[in-house]
This record gives sequence, structure tokens and C-alpha cells, in this order.
Amino acid sequence: MTYDEQTDALAMEIGSTITRYIKEFDLNIQTIVGILEEKKFDLLDRGNIFFEMDDECPDDPIGDD
Repeated sequence: MTYDEQTDALAMEIGSTITRYIKEFDLNIQTIVGILEEKKFDLLDRGNIFFEMDDECPDDPIGDD
């Protein structure tokens, strides 16, 4: 399977699982989104992904306006 096919397979499997849980359980969308967010952070933590600010970004993103 190519990388794109694997990506599509994962996306379709996640979509199918979400649809099944919506139909078969009494979970609301907010709960499902919260669970997905939690799993996203678990994956980011496992992958040792670090984010760095670009040199072009201001120190104060809100500004002094």
C-alpha cells in the first residue's frame, strides 16, 4: 500500500468508527471531539514533536493596538 493509500485507509477507518459510535451509543459530538483531541495530544507527545516560533513572528502576537 502506498503512503497515500495508507493515509486514506486510516481516515476512512476513523470516520467509520466515529459514525458507528454516533449511531450505536449516546455520546454527543462534543464528547467525541474531546476524545479525539485527547488522542491527538497523546500522539503528539509520543512523537516528540517540538514546535518552534518562526523568526518572523513577533514576540507579542496580540500587539499594542
